Amino acid sequence: MIPVVYVFAYFLAALAVSFVLPAIVAIGLGEGTLGLDFLVSAALWLFVAGAMMLSLRGRERRLRPAQRYLLAFMLWLLLPVVGAVPLMMTVEGVGFVGAYFEAVSALTTTGASVLPVPEDLPRSVVLWLAMMQWFGGGLTLLVVVLALAPSGVGGLPETHSRMIEHGGLPERRRLILLVRDVFPLYLGATAITFLLLASTELEAFEALCLAFSAVSTGGFSPRSVTIAEYVPTFGIFVLIVAMLYGATNVLWQRDLIQLRRSRKMSHRESLWTIGLCLGLGLLAGLAFFRAAGQGAGVAIRDGLFTATSLITTSGFEVRNASFEIFPIALVAILLAVGAASFSTAGGIKLFRIGSMLVQGHRELNRLVYPHGIRPSRLGGQPYDIQVMKAIWSGFLAFIFAAVALSLLLAAAEIPYEGAMIAALSALSNAGPVYASDWAAASGWPSYGEMDTISRLGLCFGMILGRLEVIAVLGLAVYAIRRG
Repeated sequence: MIPVVYVFAYFLAALAVSFVLPAIVAIGLGEGTLGLDFLVSAALWLFVAGAMMLSLRGRERRLRPAQRYLLAFMLWLLLPVVGAVPLMMTVEGVGFVGAYFEAVSALTTTGASVLPVPEDLPRSVVLWLAMMQWFGGGLTLLVVVLALAPSGVGGLPETHSRMIEHGGLPERRRLILLVRDVFPLYLGATAITFLLLASTELEAFEALCLAFSAVSTGGFSPRSVTIAEYVPTFGIFVLIVAMLYGATNVLWQRDLIQLRRSRKMSHRESLWTIGLCLGLGLLAGLAFFRAAGQGAGVAIRDGLFTATSLITTSGFEVRNASFEIFPIALVAILLAVGAASFSTAGGIKLFRIGSMLVQGHRELNRLVYPHGIRPSRLGGQPYDIQVMKAIWSGFLAFIFAAVALSLLLAAAEIPYEGAMIAALSALSNAGPVYASDWAAASGWPSYGEMDTISRLGLCFGMILGRLEVIAVLGLAVYAIRRG
């Protein structure tokens, strides 16, 4: 438990430091005592994190697999408590459950909201919500490579985990090296997205919030209207590219930048993600063109944006009811599948779905050619029977969690179709999809209208989506055996 708390303290300190920027905005805009509230919160949590580090200094050890799962669970469960404090102090009537729901949604880059529309919130609070999504996107990458990938949870590609294992090093040193490997790309993409958006008609504040949200595939918008109503066409294409960046493999991106020809084509999962967004986007553009009768250019733009938003599990809507261009069953499938591994997107991931399809094809061929020799590779990445067992176990755990959560929501008198979309939106970290116009048209309650049990169930679903359901089950088995 000691090394878990020690590493957790570093993440707590990082989140506490991030309070400073909204504090500066609140002070600069004269938003009453909000600036002081943010600064006091930062000082309090920095003191707690510093005390944890000093008391445990010199006692850190390498994390065992079960401890890695526990660390990941603590991060997603407890850090939202820290993020919820400013919301409880600044938003009237939100309460702890509402603020915790909002913080979990932000840090898991889900984008579901129970707060008033952004126009009714202080600018510093809007920035804090966008920052939490951005922090959560970076946290997602670090948790995967620090805690989940080394154990191969759910059949994550082993080639990636070996690249970033940094085996034999103390946990603090491993964390520093992983931040060095991952963070510059993430920060650089955010900076480029912000500069490109700021070069359009957007305000710098809105450009910054959208950059934070798009790169993290969070789906939070600083305005309550659809994207096309205030973002120019060039900015919409910038957001498409930013969402694609967030949904592709961060290690593949690093190989591209470093021009590693031997590796950059081996992780084809990212190329599948881009190709799927383009293909489905063109089909959606054709459907928009036929349905709305707008120009071909606008229809293609909206189709590409809608498909990318769904596949990357961001949840942005470019126009009212844009997701309704797809059948609801297809929307559910896209949410469940998600995008690439080692990305900020949610879902099962394309690598796992592709592996199951390839393995299924191999088993069918085995019936005809029982002694045939077939390669065990998918997109240049090898897999074996152990990886397939992990993938199928993770897939079944995801399906079980989706069904269980949908039944919990349906018990709260939510129509089952809406309950299933809400469950998949939570587990795939694509909250705005449930809150689309079809929710009101179908009589589904909004997130703010749900009862406490439903909200807490969705919080747990969001955490499961980020943590991997199979890892939680493994942690539970470990706890039972130790008990």
